[in-house]
Amino acid sequence: MYKNPNHHFQHKAGIIALVLLCFCFSFAAEASGKFNTSKRYLYVQPGQSIFSIVTVLYPDQPAQWSSVIKKIVRNNPHAFRNGDAAKIIAGKRLEIPSIAINVKPLVAAANDGKIPKAVGRVLKKQGKVFSVFREKESRDLQVESQVFVGDRVFTGEKGFVRLNMIDDAKIDLRCNSEMLIADYQMKQGNNRSVIHLLKGSVNKVTGSIGKMSGDVYEMHTPLATVGVRGTEYAIRVLQDHGCDGSVDVNSNGLFVKVTRGAIDVKTDKKEQALNKGDVAHMEDKNAELESIEVNDGIFEAVPVDNRKAGAVLWLLCLVPIVYVLRRRVVSEA
Repeated sequence: MYKNPNHHFQHKAGIIALVLLCFCFSFAAEASGKFNTSKRYLYVQPGQSIFSIVTVLYPDQPAQWSSVIKKIVRNNPHAFRNGDAAKIIAGKRLEIPSIAINVKPLVAAANDGKIPKAVGRVLKKQGKVFSVFREKESRDLQVESQVFVGDRVFTGEKGFVRLNMIDDAKIDLRCNSEMLIADYQMKQGNNRSVIHLLKGSVNKVTGSIGKMSGDVYEMHTPLATVGVRGTEYAIRVLQDHGCDGSVDVNSNGLFVKVTRGAIDVKTDKKEQALNKGDVAHMEDKNAELESIEVNDGIFEAVPVDNRKAGAVLWLLCLVPIVYVLRRRVVSEA
């Protein structure tokens, strides 16, 4: 029986092509970062315990830690050996329950709580963006929609919203984010801006609040609190996949970047000043805030040229596959 001398080579080439194809599709699936944005997810990092995760996500809810841990274990049996909360498996994805967060101080809106006074409005939005007012009323946010103290603002997988606050501060809340406006008021001698970024990514240009010595300006995250004196900065926290082309950092930690001015980052351990151009990362609540070199896409969209380069890589993946498959078809014919 005649055997084609190239058959063995073509067989191996076919296997290599299939491996390349699997790699390419795997890369695409990871890059797409598709999640059900009505739920919250978190990947377990090496060294984490369920207790450390819950205390970071719900720092103001110690009375509920026990019940939340039980619910997480019950809803994520794949992430715990034999259903034991003490035996969490690194690398597994957890579905995190959403519970009401009592923020202190959650100041009543103006007018003694009768009619809430707007503290900002929407300048720009795309994708799914909505707000829940004091855990009760949900409403979609559109351009010119108002936001109030007590609003918890959510953005979907492809969502984005830019808010203009009463002190002319600009807040860009990017995809897969959750932010609570805890306090926002302008009164002589009592200017206050207290915001909680519960997860996601935000770019902020501060307004007049924070520029006077008596002002209170706080941007809280589950890992640290940021204070400023007139600046521009970006924060990314508890977000292990990117949006609009930004990279997957594979970390549930805190990333901070100062574009202009200076900020103070306060953790349970110490307070640290960051100046213009500084970029820092904090892996978890027990870690130190460390300076890092930032790559394109951690805080902003990847430049278009880089996205084109990604498309070229896709073509490089497909070319050898098409070539090998075509050779096999010709030889079999």
